[in-house]
Amino acid sequence: MTDNVPTLEQIDCLLRQEYGLSGIRMIGQILTGLIHLTYHIQTVDAEYAFQRLHPKLATEEILSDYQAVTGHLAASGFPCPVLFLTRRGGLSARDETGCRWRLSSWLAGMSHDSVTSLKMVREAAGLLGAFHERAAGLDYAFQSRHPLHDTRYHLARLEQTLSEHNQSPVYGQIAGLAGEVIERLQGLLLPELRLWVVHGDLKISNFLFDRAEQAIGLIDLDTCTHHTVLVDLGDAVRSWCRAGREDEESDFMLDRFESLVQGYAASAVKIQPEEKELIVQAGLLITYELAARFLTDVVEDEYFGWDTARYSSRPEHNLARARAMVYLARDMELKRSRMERAVKHHFVR
Repeated sequence: MTDNVPTLEQIDCLLRQEYGLSGIRMIGQILTGLIHLTYHIQTVDAEYAFQRLHPKLATEEILSDYQAVTGHLAASGFPCPVLFLTRRGGLSARDETGCRWRLSSWLAGMSHDSVTSLKMVREAAGLLGAFHERAAGLDYAFQSRHPLHDTRYHLARLEQTLSEHNQSPVYGQIAGLAGEVIERLQGLLLPELRLWVVHGDLKISNFLFDRAEQAIGLIDLDTCTHHTVLVDLGDAVRSWCRAGREDEESDFMLDRFESLVQGYAASAVKIQPEEKELIVQAGLLITYELAARFLTDVVEDEYFGWDTARYSSRPEHNLARARAMVYLARDMELKRSRMERAVKHHFVR
């Protein structure tokens, strides 16, 4: 994705020309998020989210999937954004550089970069359960084929990257860690399970909350697809049950895990016994999988956004992220038996 940031005048012009928006009063950049460039748009009578999409998530197929999922969820009363078509009926608009932009309804609520309380975890888990329950009624064949939580794919890519770049200057920095990640992933692969409609990117900043920390919305639904429900639960375990930034080494927090399981078990969704038994394994799997993706991008240097104020390069930031994920997974291994007891306790009903 290009690092060039458009001017407010360019954004205003694109909105007027492609979507016919008038009376634009405010264009504000949203600074959270690693992938898309997002702006909050206010007109005299409405609010919108306007996003320049990462090229790998800007295909016609992914946009069609986004339209189908958000349309179905919104029709069921689930709180999520809805896609707006261009004046020509397109799913997105293109700027003068060829980048695709997507316009969606703005969802009210507060987004948090990190978990601030156990209530927030319970609430998010409950809304996740509601999402799974509502999305299960979607009769739709997903068109996109992006490798969402395709562990075998990410494992193979890391192995291939190591093989093809063993003379790279960064090879010595990642080889040992990558070997550990590969070995652990091979032992954590999940069996074939029932397919659900999953979200695919459950960082806490994709949930919206009111001032009482009630979860009131779910955003960034452009990675939805059919997969086992465990990839969402595993991602929530990895993302919500730790403190600090994604690139900071942080211990696994059992109290947050228990709140997550409690909130999800209390929701309307009904998962199968074999799915419940694999929740802990899924948390480990997704944590190591993300480490594998970060390590691959240390070499490829093309996908994840990075903090230019704290790191000198994308590979440096991705290496710190990978180390943090492995640190977390190791601590989860030590606490695995207590995690499994919590799952059994809250799902007995």
